[in-house]
Amino acid sequence: MTKAVLFVCTGNTCRSVMAEHLMRHYAQEAGLDIDVASAGVGAFSGDEATEHTLTVLAEMGIDASQHRSRRMHPLLLEEFDLILPMTESHRRALLDLLPEREREAAAEKIFLLKEYGKRTGFQGQDLKDEIEKDIQDPFGQSLEVYRRTRDEIAAEVKGIVKEWTVKKEKAMKIVIGSDHAGFQAKQGIVEHLQERGIAVADWGTSEGESCDYPDMAQRVGRAVADGEFTLGILICGTGIGMSIAANKVPGVRAALCGDTFSARMARMHNDSNILCLGGRVTGPGLMRDIVDAYLNAEFEGGRHARRVGKIE
Repeated sequence: MTKAVLFVCTGNTCRSVMAEHLMRHYAQEAGLDIDVASAGVGAFSGDEATEHTLTVLAEMGIDASQHRSRRMHPLLLEEFDLILPMTESHRRALLDLLPEREREAAAEKIFLLKEYGKRTGFQGQDLKDEIEKDIQDPFGQSLEVYRRTRDEIAAEVKGIVKEWTVKKEKAMKIVIGSDHAGFQAKQGIVEHLQERGIAVADWGTSEGESCDYPDMAQRVGRAVADGEFTLGILICGTGIGMSIAANKVPGVRAALCGDTFSARMARMHNDSNILCLGGRVTGPGLMRDIVDAYLNAEFEGGRHARRVGKIE
């Protein structure tokens, strides 16, 4: 799920800078693929973020020292999927950049940040008037005012990221299978996915039922390759047998992963569609982390698409 989000304020040195870097920070934590930027309707291109802006972001471990402002341009309204100005006056200024015949279409993707947060249902309060809808400008004020502005923006941005994360997870259809050696681990992963609200089809094996891993690998592999499911998870004692067998199915790119970095790279660089795990060699806590890293990552395409194409 790739989205392009543009935050807009006046000078692009305070509020929109905070919003841009907070969105990028929370999206990365959630494993969302979001192209995020910011601009100012009255900005001078190349200005640095204010010292207080850098300070309050640094307090959250976010380095915005390389940020340089850019002036809002009509072409940016076409480039980005969602545009979130800080105030009503910014929204009006954005629409004024366009010929009147184009304003109605553009308005469909322009929301005040607080309005969009309210719309998600994850954040925002009842807004009684236009003043409450605006994110007030902290420029020239104390560090404490900047902190309040940062926290106000962060609350809205976190709500948006949470909504998108839930939508992404609900859109997933996962199928999981194991042999008898991976049964207990499978049960734990099924419960974990259900707690996250992710649809998972458990194809066994059942407790005490012996199963030949090539049979399960072929069944799950074909379902994923045919597009019946988004991704698959296969578990045996070590994960080796499942990965060997699953990769015999055309269209399957099964990856045996024992750590979270490998799980992320399997999705991002190899476009893996089946995760293989070893129930007898990987602990339950680490296994859940591996599954989360795998599901949260997305294929990057580009040069990696060329290489995956050579595999096919």
